Amino acid sequence: MILNINDQALTPYQSRVKILSIVLAVFFVVLISRAWYLQIMKGGYFKERSERQRIRVERVVSPRGEFVDRNGVLLGDTKPGFDLTITLEDVRDLDQTLARLSQLLGIPASDFYHTIRTARENGVRVFQPIRLLSNADWETVALIEVNHLDLAGVSIIPEPFRNYRDGDLFAHLFGYIGEINPAELMSGAYRNYRIGDVIGKAGLEKSLESYLKGRDGVHQIEVNSVGRVIEEISYRPPESGNRAVLTMDYDLQKALEDAFGDYAGAGVVINPNNGEVLAMISRPAYDPNLFPGGIAKEYWRQLILDPKHPLTNKAISGQYPPGSVFKIVMSIAALEEHKVTPNETLYCRGYTFFGGRAYRCWRKQGHGAVYLHRAIVESCDVYFYEMGQRLGIDRIAYYAKGLGLGNLTGIGMDGEKPGLIPTREWKKKATGEPWYPGENLSAAIGQGYVLVTPFQLADLIGAVANGGTVYRPQLVKRIENYKGETLKAFSPQVLSQIHISPETLNLVRDALEDVVSEPQGTGGKARINGIRIAGKTGTAQVIRMNQQGEKMSKELAEKYQDHAWFVACGPMEKPEIAVAVIMEHGGHGGSAAAPIVRKVMEAYFKKTGRMVEPPPELRPASLPSDMHLSQAANLIGVSGEPVKKR
Repeated sequence: MILNINDQALTPYQSRVKILSIVLAVFFVVLISRAWYLQIMKGGYFKERSERQRIRVERVVSPRGEFVDRNGVLLGDTKPGFDLTITLEDVRDLDQTLARLSQLLGIPASDFYHTIRTARENGVRVFQPIRLLSNADWETVALIEVNHLDLAGVSIIPEPFRNYRDGDLFAHLFGYIGEINPAELMSGAYRNYRIGDVIGKAGLEKSLESYLKGRDGVHQIEVNSVGRVIEEISYRPPESGNRAVLTMDYDLQKALEDAFGDYAGAGVVINPNNGEVLAMISRPAYDPNLFPGGIAKEYWRQLILDPKHPLTNKAISGQYPPGSVFKIVMSIAALEEHKVTPNETLYCRGYTFFGGRAYRCWRKQGHGAVYLHRAIVESCDVYFYEMGQRLGIDRIAYYAKGLGLGNLTGIGMDGEKPGLIPTREWKKKATGEPWYPGENLSAAIGQGYVLVTPFQLADLIGAVANGGTVYRPQLVKRIENYKGETLKAFSPQVLSQIHISPETLNLVRDALEDVVSEPQGTGGKARINGIRIAGKTGTAQVIRMNQQGEKMSKELAEKYQDHAWFVACGPMEKPEIAVAVIMEHGGHGGSAAAPIVRKVMEAYFKKTGRMVEPPPELRPASLPSDMHLSQAANLIGVSGEPVKKR
């Protein structure tokens, strides 16, 4: 009986024990389940994260390949530098860290926030470094290192940066580099690249990207909780990109730039026997050294708003009327088509009538009786008006295109323009109107619809020099690896060949030589004593002449001044250099562009061992060369203003 009573008394106690046991059992089940989940299901994730906080794998950016000229002169390389980065995973307080950075460096914190936000939107993860500042100077490096305890997650890392010799000297040749953007990554053209990588954006930097890009190295390090390096674990060094050996000649490039001065325009120097480009400038230019780290907004704004277009490579993209340089094409076409004989004489009285309208010569009083040789030497417009009528635009176009005009040169750089050589068919498609006979006259002196680039005129005078072959302009001789071994060699490529009889070639060459050597020639300021040079002036009208055939150029604003052309080749015994120069709003080819060509050719001949004497004193010509206007459409007629016959 007593036993039964005790059993009843223990029942509440046992009940509490059971409840507690159940609670403890559930707790341990949950604890064990969570431990199982964390260690088994998520073990890999947490192990990776733990290792990442302790072991970090960093990429070591490889230097881009060098640019050297044909003689081995270093033109572009990579210098050691430092980037300021932030790794968000290691940052304790982002607002506080960025405020401190702003205080130290004098850069608005908003700029850092914008950079970080952009990087995150582009897929950069929290454990990957974000570049806040490129090519940091030594003062910045010192400030960051001294204050590193306040800047958890902020690091200074070695990063090579691009360095171009003489700043803007080769700007349009090299182009520039910059960080790859999401659109470029998505394009499929950059399969092994990622956000933060630097690529060529223009010029040879872009077209040779696959050769210039090196192989990045790998640096495995142990870091502490704030991202500071404790120990180096392993290191695979980067491999530099390949070297591009160019066809360019540094000394000629410098001579061309020095001769150009502050003028806007472009100049091209080629070897007419293989198409190698020896020099090329476009002015004004920009400094590509300012691009790799992100160009300043104000400088970029200045570049894109500049009316002289410093970002445009005018040597391949500038399209201008050729003016009287086009008379080279007209002379060859007229002779080859038997539309004129060398001795046929035409009379120039300062204008000619066609369709009841007057078309004027640049020389108001006229040239008198002229045959082909004199017409080229003195650049008689009236003579070539007649050739335009005899040939017609389609035959003119045939020879112009055969000599390299109106087509892309195939230079292999972005932005090249084809120029324009009109035909009847082209005009009908482009405007819906027929080709009018009077338009043959304006085309004959390189005006009207006719447009060319400086490279095309270099090809033209080069074809005259070599007998009718147009070569693809060649900028690169070969690609070498870091050992100097040739990986790829580039050979001359023929773009087109046009048959020109030896008789025609000799006639045109002799006349072009007299353009430079004779007192009446329009190109006397290109003369080099003791060396036979052939050349042709050209003046491309920006505004038309008035009814009296007058244009007070010296009183016009610069933007209305004519463009000045000069093309030349030499030495005429065996031509080995061809030059084309345009000076925007320079006035007249004979006075403005010819002296530039002379200085460049003098530099070439001195370098190749010729004796170059001081320029001879020019004898007075019938008119000063700066009065020579190959003024095409001197087109009173085309402008629709009838002139009465007298």
